[in-house]
Amino acid sequence: MQVRRVVATQGDTVDISDGRLIVNGAVQQEANIFTTTNRYESEISFPLTVAEGHIFVLGDNREGSTDSRIYGTVDQSDTLGKVTGLFRRRGL
Repeated sequence: MQVRRVVATQGDTVDISDGRLIVNGAVQQEANIFTTTNRYESEISFPLTVAEGHIFVLGDNREGSTDSRIYGTVDQSDTLGKVTGLFRRRGL
C-alpha cells in the first residue's frame, strides 16, 4: 500500500525530460515538490499515454520513490481513496 500523487489520468501523455515532469506537452509546476523528476532505468518508455481506466502516479520524494516510473500505470480500481491529511509525530 502506498500514498502517491496522481499526475495523469486516462488519455494524458506523460514525459520526463531534463528533470521535469511534462503532461500533455506542458511542464508541470508542482507545489511542494523540491527535487527533480528523473526517469528510472526500467521497462517503462516515455512518452507514455495513460490507458483508459488507469492513472500515472509519482511519489513526492521524487529522487527515491517507487512509483509509475518503475511499475507503470495503475488501474483505477486498485486505488483505495483520497488522502486528506497526513500527520507525522516523532516518538510514536
